[in-house]
Amino acid sequence: MNDEKIRELMEENARLKKENKRLRTLYKSKRVEFSKVIFAVVAIMTAGIIVFSCALIWRTGDTSTLAYLIPAVFAELASATGFYYNKAKAENKIKLMALTGTEPDAQTFETM
Repeated sequence: MNDEKIRELMEENARLKKENKRLRTLYKSKRVEFSKVIFAVVAIMTAGIIVFSCALIWRTGDTSTLAYLIPAVFAELASATGFYYNKAKAENKIKLMALTGTEPDAQTFETM
């Protein structure tokens, strides 16, 4: 009876170790991609500049600076957004090629 209980506990221990290892790899913290950091910083700065501009307009009543400031800020945000989505598009193509077994070369990458 004692040997049977020990064997059951050893099997349960092995099962729990496997489960623990699986959960660790599943929830392992990943580093944030640099492109996401760039996009987040640009988006936060855009929002900050908009809030600052609105406060300054309310305080001074002068809207002349908006003609230059707002288009410049939104152009930067559009560039960051375009860069991020273009990068994600390329990464998705590579993932799809790996799933379908297609060799990534210049011809197949452009047509996919």
